[in-house]
Amino acid sequence: MVPDPSSISRRQLLGGLAGGATLGSGALVATGVTRPTALPNVLTDWATNYYPTPPAPSSLWQPTVTEAHAREAVELLAETEDEALERWDDIEDDDGRFVTGSGGWLSSAEESLEDGEYEDALSRARYGMRFAGEDLGRVRAEHGEEDLEALAGRADALLERVDTVVDDIEGRPVADPERDLAWYVHVESELQRGRHLAQFRGLEEIHDDDSDPPNYDSRNIGEITSELLRAEIAVETGEQYRDRLWELFDSTEAPYDDHLRGLLEEFGTELEPMPTRDEVEDEYIGDPEEYGPYEFAHSRLAQWCFPTSFSPPWRRDIDEEFLVLEVLALARGLVDWRAHEYAVAQLEVEPDDEAFDPGHILAEKRRGKSTYDDVIGSDPAPFMVVLSEEGIGNLRIADVRRDSWDDRWRPWNERIQAYLNALLGRARLQEYPAPYKAITNKR
Repeated sequence: MVPDPSSISRRQLLGGLAGGATLGSGALVATGVTRPTALPNVLTDWATNYYPTPPAPSSLWQPTVTEAHAREAVELLAETEDEALERWDDIEDDDGRFVTGSGGWLSSAEESLEDGEYEDALSRARYGMRFAGEDLGRVRAEHGEEDLEALAGRADALLERVDTVVDDIEGRPVADPERDLAWYVHVESELQRGRHLAQFRGLEEIHDDDSDPPNYDSRNIGEITSELLRAEIAVETGEQYRDRLWELFDSTEAPYDDHLRGLLEEFGTELEPMPTRDEVEDEYIGDPEEYGPYEFAHSRLAQWCFPTSFSPPWRRDIDEEFLVLEVLALARGLVDWRAHEYAVAQLEVEPDDEAFDPGHILAEKRRGKSTYDDVIGSDPAPFMVVLSEEGIGNLRIADVRRDSWDDRWRPWNERIQAYLNALLGRARLQEYPAPYKAITNKR
């Protein structure tokens, strides 16, 4: 008889998984620890989802967000929503309206602010601005107030602020690489986000007297307004993070850019022979007559670890001024390549398999937790947290959702995907120390 998972308490299960075993249900758990594939699938799926996972990277370290900065972002969202709601009252036909105000994100941002959760408040204000900004821009256009010169002027001012901070951090002075490089990642990320949002489509044509002005409809104006308001939050956040970093410095900081540029060349050279996703898939699965567990596993690993034929070894383009982001992206590319080699060697899926035993997920999650404890530990350095976000994320989502199965997404699809997340998470974690030591100058 297959045991009902609800008859086994979570405490009994996890206690057994930690290495102990009690009578009755604990004996089943002990079997799961020593021989995970011996358990019934339904019980193993349940046990997999309750196995301890690493904490979110943001709980280990994230840049400090002050109350004043979070409040400023929330107030900007409130002002944007208020104006949008007021202006829409004058429009009789609002059938084309995409969303009302911030879509509820203002209230959640205000709650986080009052609870002292300033990082969450900033994040929610940023997300809510996506909707409130578009709502405001569209209603302004409906009133015939699409001032392209004003929008372009706002974009120019934001881009100038980005350039000012880029100039300010030139040289990348550091006192403690393990701490300060993490701050630079967030400074540069915000600046890049702000720059890309501010450089909206048609900006150059607006500035060019010899070009016809872009022809925007109300939806376009809404999108541009949303982008500029979000760019404002991003640029302000980048400036705030720079200020927080400067406050950490004393008289011991020294330029770090030469070291980082050397790593760009070193990592870039190592990545030159990196295959593309299509090449890796061709190597392992070719053009199969049937698509089963083996093909699915190798296809997923290739997608997660390798770029397409048209993209670089990082997931998105990075402006060359953002030196730390470039080094981080190349380091992650190297980690993914090496982790893929390890994952393929350890893969518990064979070419003729027609199903997948979830016991392998449970065993891999246990190994992943051990690797996490060894590499990350309870008090990791900030830059290690930043570098290892993807690997930690893999371990955190290695769960089995039994309610997701249908004719196209079968049990083995879900179980193999969970298994691959656990396996790749562990493989990535094993590879992070080498580039980490190189970047922080500790090798």
